[in-house]
Amino acid sequence: MSLTKEQMIAEIEQMKKEQNAVIVAHYYQNDEVQDVADIVGDSYGLSVYCADNVADTIVFCGVGFMA
Repeated sequence: MSLTKEQMIAEIEQMKKEQNAVIVAHYYQNDEVQDVADIVGDSYGLSVYCADNVADTIVFCGVGFMA
């Protein structure tokens, strides 16, 4: 069974609530990742957001040059 984009986003949002998780995405990530991110920004901005966040899980969708 294939999910629509809206269904997939709803499932991801539900999982984030259940697991007390946030998703952060770099500006260079594709639109599908940015659509489910709690914040989209540059490397520094995302790092500051994560440092001040109390979520149990942080999914950091960075880019290769950040490694």
